[in-house]
Amino acid sequence: MRSVVVALLGLIVAADPAWAQAWLTVADAEGRFRLEMPVPFDLPPSQVEPDGTVTSSYVYETPDLALRFEVVDAAIDPEGDAAVLPTLVSRGWDSERMVQTWSRVVGRRTYRAIAIFPPELEGDAVIRRFMQSVRYYDGLN
Repeated sequence: MRSVVVALLGLIVAADPAWAQAWLTVADAEGRFRLEMPVPFDLPPSQVEPDGTVTSSYVYETPDLALRFEVVDAAIDPEGDAAVLPTLVSRGWDSERMVQTWSRVVGRRTYRAIAIFPPELEGDAVIRRFMQSVRYYDGLN
């Protein structure tokens, strides 16, 4: 019986590489976002611009793939904290790599999910899982 279970698990992992990858759910202390990141990922120190804008990020990198989730807190909010812009999706590529970006602006905070990968990884289960896992809790979802 155990060999049947092991064989079935092997088929599942072979069918979907995202299952073979270890993942961790990440959220902020205020409960404004949640996402799944492949493990291991880095939390580089926050970057502070001269105007006071702070960028925090979660970064997963391999030789072929970079996944990044950024939270940017702008120092100035000309629209007011209630301004919420819809999620923007962009996609571009050159001969070497593709860049897929999703971003959402809520008041002075911008959330960005970025995937950078070679064209042969387009449609990859790991990229898809990362990009689809991002959830924002700003009262509009």
